[in-house]
Amino acid sequence: MLASLVLFWVASGLVALVIAFPATKSILASHGFPRRPVTPFVGLSGVMEISAGILIAFRRTVAIGLVAGMFISLGHMVGTAIVARDLWIEPLGSLVKRDPAIVLMLVALLTLDDR
Repeated sequence: MLASLVLFWVASGLVALVIAFPATKSILASHGFPRRPVTPFVGLSGVMEISAGILIAFRRTVAIGLVAGMFISLGHMVGTAIVARDLWIEPLGSLVKRDPAIVLMLVALLTLDDR
């Protein structure tokens, strides 16, 4: 389960930084996000996702990474609800997929001592 979460976060961050960077900037700018902080904001978001994955990969920091992942997911969901509400009904449902990820991270966090 943890390996899947590591892959999820690292891949998500890499996609955000490499493939989806221009599209994400464009979406934010078209929804009224201030133009100056768009690039650093999108970059920081991708780096945070990769960092959560790396933290989850190591036993000493797994709990911190799981909590960080939950906060990142919730932050994306709340931010999107404020800035770009129309993305909630996107055909691929990228925001809706965050709900199961949060539940999975919560279950992993609650069962860490059982391993």
